[in-house]
Amino acid sequence: MKRVCVCIVIAALLLCLTACGGGKDVDLEGLAADLTASEAFTEDMNQYAAAPGVAQGLYRYEDADMEQCILYCNATSGEEIFLAKTSGEDVAETMENACHDRVTNQIAWLENYAPDAVPRLENAIVLRQGNYVIFVVANDAAAAQSIVDGYVK
Repeated sequence: MKRVCVCIVIAALLLCLTACGGGKDVDLEGLAADLTASEAFTEDMNQYAAAPGVAQGLYRYEDADMEQCILYCNATSGEEIFLAKTSGEDVAETMENACHDRVTNQIAWLENYAPDAVPRLENAIVLRQGNYVIFVVANDAAAAQSIVDGYVK
C-alpha cells in the first residue's frame, strides 16, 4: 500500500512539472496565414519578411534574441501582426513589453493622423506563451482572438 501511495505522489509531481513547461509549439506561419486570410483586417497587410530590419527597428531586439519573427503591418490603419519565437522566456517578456510600448506609441502617433485606428489599438491582442509572443491589432479583435486561440490553446 505504501508503494502505491509513493507511486501516485511521484506521478502527480511529474504531471505538475510537465504542466509547468514552456507549453506547446505555436505554428507561427500557419497563424500568420490564417490571420491575413481572415476578415479581421480592413486593409491589405504588407509582410516585411524580406526586410527583417523593420521588425528590429520597431521592437528593438537583437538577431540572437529571435528564432522566428513574422511582421505584417499597414501604417494607415494601425493594423499589425507581429509573431515571434524568442530565444527564451526572458526575451519573450521583454518583447511583450515592447508590444505594449508599440500600442502606446501608435496611439500617440495615429490619434490625429488616423483617429479611427485608435480603437483597434486599444483592443490589441498581446499574448506571451512560453517563449512565444503574439501581437495583433485588427479591426475585428474578436475574430482575430478566435484565430489566435486556435493556435495557442
